Amino acid sequence: MLNGDSSIFWLAFGGLSLGLLACAALIADARTKSVTEARLMCAAGRAKGRDALTGEPDAPLLTRARSALLTIIARMGERLSVLLGGEASKSAADLRSAGFKDRDALMIYAFAKTLLPLATAAIGIAWVMLTRAPHEALMIPLATKVAAALAISKGVDIALDTMRKNRLNRIRAGVPDLLELLVITSEAGLGPQPALQRVAREIAVAHPELSAEVLQMVAEMRMTNDRRSAYESLSDRVPLPEIGVFTQTLDQSDRYGTPFSKAMKTLMAEMRSDRLLRVEEKAARLPVIMTVPLIFCIMPAVFVVLIGPAAISIIDNIFGAG
Repeated sequence: MLNGDSSIFWLAFGGLSLGLLACAALIADARTKSVTEARLMCAAGRAKGRDALTGEPDAPLLTRARSALLTIIARMGERLSVLLGGEASKSAADLRSAGFKDRDALMIYAFAKTLLPLATAAIGIAWVMLTRAPHEALMIPLATKVAAALAISKGVDIALDTMRKNRLNRIRAGVPDLLELLVITSEAGLGPQPALQRVAREIAVAHPELSAEVLQMVAEMRMTNDRRSAYESLSDRVPLPEIGVFTQTLDQSDRYGTPFSKAMKTLMAEMRSDRLLRVEEKAARLPVIMTVPLIFCIMPAVFVVLIGPAAISIIDNIFGAG
């Protein structure tokens, strides 16, 4: 038994040592790349002085430490994202839907999903092996550390899914306002692209996520001159049925020459009908939802009111007769 415990300890210690060596190698790699980039910027005239060559600008220590930590995490995640295989594209799409559009978002997600739980398990196992009593059982502490690592890995997915759903719900709430304003601006004489840009700026305060997505679509339309690709990109970033129908309507309006104001007015009427149907569905589910509180909260009070006086009368008669 002692030999088995010793082997587990040395395996955990070896894994932790390898992890620390990998972190050190990544730190050195990130440092080398940052210095190289700084020298290239200095040679191009974009940076000056010793700070540019060392890659350490005049910034607070906390800011530089945070930047260095994010760089290290991104480097680690870049290596780990390759291991995700086909899941990388799906994870990148989920991150975009949740609002994480930075180029290092997938790398940081891969780090938090894989390496962070593994490091937690390795450190936890090493800590248990070093601090345990001689005759203390190992099964429960080790299982606790492994469960904590699995919880961290699953918690990343749960947090991402929650943020994604909340953001999509906020965007869905702003689609009716977008269509209403598009009808008004199109009937006022604006074309599709100016109307989209004007409306996106107007709704920036009430619906910032939807405004940012529409403005990005307009910018892509201007830069690439390919409206269909911009519509498809918006549908991919925001996987909502309302946005999908909206982009399809814009594409059909461009392809078949349908008047923009008429297309938006028809789409707005369809959206109103769909919202009314959803409200009717929620109202139809209310009797089923109210069944549980009716049984457990209201019916006991009703029984007390109806049966209580009769029960009290019967008890009085029994004790009175006795």
